[in-house]
Amino acid sequence: MITRTFFGLLLVGFPVVLAIKIAAQRRALGRSPVVLGRAGRGTLERWFERLAPFGLLFWPAVWLWIALGLAPLRSVPLRHVGLALLAAGAALSAGSVFLMGRAWRIGIDPEQRTELADRGPYRWIRHPIYSGWLVMLVGHVLVVPHPVIDVAAIVTTAGVVFEALREERHLSRTFGERWARYASRTGRFAPRLRPQRPANSA
Repeated sequence: MITRTFFGLLLVGFPVVLAIKIAAQRRALGRSPVVLGRAGRGTLERWFERLAPFGLLFWPAVWLWIALGLAPLRSVPLRHVGLALLAAGAALSAGSVFLMGRAWRIGIDPEQRTELADRGPYRWIRHPIYSGWLVMLVGHVLVVPHPVIDVAAIVTTAGVVFEALREERHLSRTFGERWARYASRTGRFAPRLRPQRPANSA
């Protein structure tokens, strides 16, 4: 019952949080923060941006599957570990979305210069939103013993890494040396244990 309730809340909370943030960004920027399809240069990038929305719809469908009691579940305590990871990952991801402030977008728009987020978890991690997603993916695997979930988690992880690298190339072009300094002291998905010298420093 706890598992079904949790995923029911996740199913309701995800679109609510997303809608609130999109509306807030639209008011702040005077335009939609959804900019998918504007940065794809190569064939791979164009296909990625076309398929990304379908990937985002897959996981809410999984939550509905679980909330309705139709999915197989692992035994306790492994399932509870998975739920804890899902809760922690969701909190990190949602909190990081709001901490990005005006810089938050869905997609990359090379014609818009955004702010460089460096507050909260961004002080240590370059992509805490994606870090939260990755933690949630592990949680899904620990809750539902199904090969479709395992494969989807692997594919989603690859997509997250691909998008993070795309964003970093864009931010490097936009902020130059400032980005190099920031990247040298932060980790991509987890805090960096030892700062690195910027790649373009003498």
